[in-house]
Amino acid sequence: MNWRSLTKQREFQKVYGNGTKKVGRLVVVYLLTANDFGSAVVASRKVGGAVQRNRAKRLLREARRNGRLGNQAEIDGICERFFPTSTGDTSPANQSGDGETGLWVVLVARHRILRATALEVRDELDTLLNDG
Repeated sequence: MNWRSLTKQREFQKVYGNGTKKVGRLVVVYLLTANDFGSAVVASRKVGGAVQRNRAKRLLREARRNGRLGNQAEIDGICERFFPTSTGDTSPANQSGDGETGLWVVLVARHRILRATALEVRDELDTLLNDG
């Protein structure tokens, strides 16, 4: 599966404003159904200097690639857990009604990620995505 990069500010604002948010000890995950698959990794200056921010982003990309978000079947399960398509659902993700099949994901690093291993980051991301 190919993930495109979310680059436009309006894409980020849409995910932050209309998406589902899951907060962990190492990472914050924002999810939103969309027409395609897009992702972004974010590490603010609160995480540290340039070297620390780059390490945090590398850890997040690795966790996305090797975890649940790297498998199409798992992504379908994530979409079903976080955005059910029942007729009584009135969440913002399901009000559009245009049959969105993709997912936009924004992974935001927290300061504690600097003391974590790649395996710990992947496990936490998978746990957050499993809790729908």
